[in-house]
Amino acid sequence: MSVNSTLSRPPSWPAPTELGHGARLWLFSGVLGEQATPLFHTLCNELPWESPTVRVFGREHPVPRRTCWLADAGVRYRYSGLVHEGHGWPHHLAALRHRLTELTGRAPNGVLANLYRDGDDTMGWHRDNEPELGPTPWVLSYNLGASRDFAFRRHGEHRQAHILTLHHDDLLVMSPQTQHHFEHALPRRRRVNAPRLNLTFREIIPR
Repeated sequence: MSVNSTLSRPPSWPAPTELGHGARLWLFSGVLGEQATPLFHTLCNELPWESPTVRVFGREHPVPRRTCWLADAGVRYRYSGLVHEGHGWPHHLAALRHRLTELTGRAPNGVLANLYRDGDDTMGWHRDNEPELGPTPWVLSYNLGASRDFAFRRHGEHRQAHILTLHHDDLLVMSPQTQHHFEHALPRRRRVNAPRLNLTFREIIPR
């Protein structure tokens, strides 16, 4: 399947949430069932986590989460000002990728993992629209661990337009128009004391 092909949506997909401008969200629950919790513990303990920093106004600041990039061998992706190259998939993630392809018809070749240790770890407003994702960036966001709110706002505006809570073993599928017209964020939630792991599967276009 071409990474730029139009999605042929199976009839078993849930009804979408319409954000406007053709932007749609689909939320799948119970993706792995009883396998989800063991996978959560395995990934938290075994992925090659990094603690990157970003430079703001000439000063280095730690990114408020832990991250890692995994992908097909040779697949490159730029984030946090660095180019990261894939070296293949650990077997437990390869099985998850296969499951997501069965559900959605998409064929991701890379995943950005973010580990939020508690509610103080966050992700700021952004769009997943890097050039490596091409003009039609389908994004599959799989969640394990603590439930966290996920917020959307129109690009160029400051008012929050939509929020949903992502739970353990939920998969959120975002249409390409979501990245074109909306930004998303994971706000700080001080009441959350448990870790949350997010795996954002992407289709990188080789250069």
